[in-house]
Amino acid sequence: MSVVPATAHNQPSHHGLESSHPLTVSVVLPCLNEEAAIGACLQKILDTFSRAQLDGEIVVCDNGSTDRSVAIADGMGVRVVHQPERGYGNAYLQGFASAKGTYLVMGDADDTYDFTMIPTFVEKLRAGHDFVTGSRYLEGGHATIPFLHRIFGNPLLTRILNALFETKYTDVYCGYRAFSRRAYDLIQPVSPGMEFNLELAINAGLAGLKTAEVPIRLHERKGESKLRTFRDGWRSLRMMLLYCPNKVFFLPGVVALGLGLLAHVVSLAGLVELNGKPLGTATGIFGTILSVVGFQVISLGLHAKTYSWSRRFDKNNKGLGAFYHWFRLETGLLLGGGTLLIGAIVLGLLVWEWAQSGFLPLPHPEWASLGATLVIIGGGTMFSSLFISAMSMKKSEHITRE
Repeated sequence: MSVVPATAHNQPSHHGLESSHPLTVSVVLPCLNEEAAIGACLQKILDTFSRAQLDGEIVVCDNGSTDRSVAIADGMGVRVVHQPERGYGNAYLQGFASAKGTYLVMGDADDTYDFTMIPTFVEKLRAGHDFVTGSRYLEGGHATIPFLHRIFGNPLLTRILNALFETKYTDVYCGYRAFSRRAYDLIQPVSPGMEFNLELAINAGLAGLKTAEVPIRLHERKGESKLRTFRDGWRSLRMMLLYCPNKVFFLPGVVALGLGLLAHVVSLAGLVELNGKPLGTATGIFGTILSVVGFQVISLGLHAKTYSWSRRFDKNNKGLGAFYHWFRLETGLLLGGGTLLIGAIVLGLLVWEWAQSGFLPLPHPEWASLGATLVIIGGGTMFSSLFISAMSMKKSEHITRE
């Protein structure tokens, strides 16, 4: 993401002067053509700062507005930064990078959220919570959510996320949230679009942050909605699948690989017959398909888990730690090369036997399926080892030093 230097404006604290000490709260608002609502939002926030005696700032991140949104924000003395790369997440990433407060509050500039509740969010953080999110489903605040999002989209995505990541959210897509700077640095969001909100909730759970929900009521928005139901819904589901390697990759991969190897054993032992005729060839082909697909899925899961372990979360994952105490690039290359060599020998012997018979049909073609499986898995192991080694190099070196 390209970062454009912020256009800063001196913003008054609740005393009417620029704060000379660290700010308590930064409220970050993404903005794309919100002239109908942004003035009311900013005034509510400024009034809330004054009533609650909070040292705070407002950071409006303009995402390419072509209306009077920026002029209105400028006229009210708040700080405006610019992010030319379109996207809800891009706007927030730039806004949070520019914020100076100890606590960060996020909300939309369409006047749907009650910004007089900012002190409630801050008090939750001061009480020891790391990640505080609003929920429109706790006390009936969801009445104005569009029907599809209210009944199907948001509840369904929330249930899937809770099942995959063992969290207890009631509203994973609420855009009214607060967290400390430390928590934000642990969450490390990167999503450019609407799935940014979902990534915050997922990563807060993965990072083991202490979370809380605050009941909120959603008001009618002013201006045009930027949400695209099916596109944003699919991107959210895709993110959840990629962030959950154990259930999405490892379990299906182990099952498929196990079934594939079992099919090869059954095929070679001649245990499957129909009308007295062995079905070894067909069984062996299915064994190859299941084995290779299972191996590839497990490899993808290991790649995802390695990334999570080395760059983001799973810092104390003893299983992966033990794996990397044992695993080295040379180990993977030897294991993969040995598997590939065995498969190549099996196929070579079959080709020699085939040629010796004058290219008649092989008496035991199921061995060809096994040989092909070993060659594919062996080659995949070698290249996968190169990739995993590159991803885990720094982390492995750190473990070795410890």
